Amino acid sequence: MPKDIYQIMDKSYLMELKLSELKTENQKEVFFRYLSIAEHYISTENEKEAKDILKNLGFDKKIINSFIKTVQNHVASEFSDMKEIMMGKVPKRLLN
Repeated sequence: MPKDIYQIMDKSYLMELKLSELKTENQKEVFFRYLSIAEHYISTENEKEAKDILKNLGFDKKIINSFIKTVQNHVASEFSDMKEIMMGKVPKRLLN
């Protein structure tokens, strides 16, 4: 367990936490896919579904909340420019 639970927690970090429990490549693949689905739910603002998946994968509340915050921060930074364009805050002459 990390000293600072609120460090950046991406899918790779969550995989590392559970790697010792995953015995076969198929288990690792399925586990990673469920993490990807949870990440997708978070990015589409469906946190309840993401929390359910992460809880069923065996993560505690602190790790789940930290993962959600990490994904939300990533989505916000990735799409801030797109959001400004869609909200009409960028002059059209700059879009060409």
